[in-house]
Amino acid sequence: MTHEQLTIVIILAGVFIFFLWGRWRYDVVAFSALMISVLSGVINSEDAFNGFSHPAVITVIAVLVISNGLAVSGVIDRIA
Repeated sequence: MTHEQLTIVIILAGVFIFFLWGRWRYDVVAFSALMISVLSGVINSEDAFNGFSHPAVITVIAVLVISNGLAVSGVIDRIA
């Protein structure tokens, strides 16, 4: 296993642990993992944010924003 592969495995294991722990928000954990990957040299800084322009990522972000807005406004509680 190369140094880059080992670094990615360690970062992913840390991400899963923090997701399961649930103390920090998932977006903070994911962004931190991206920044650690860039700072460790596993991902080029030029390529780090290319994934955010993909339509699937934009769709997921829109769904999360809309669902949070519905939850905060109480609409989901009224439907349930």
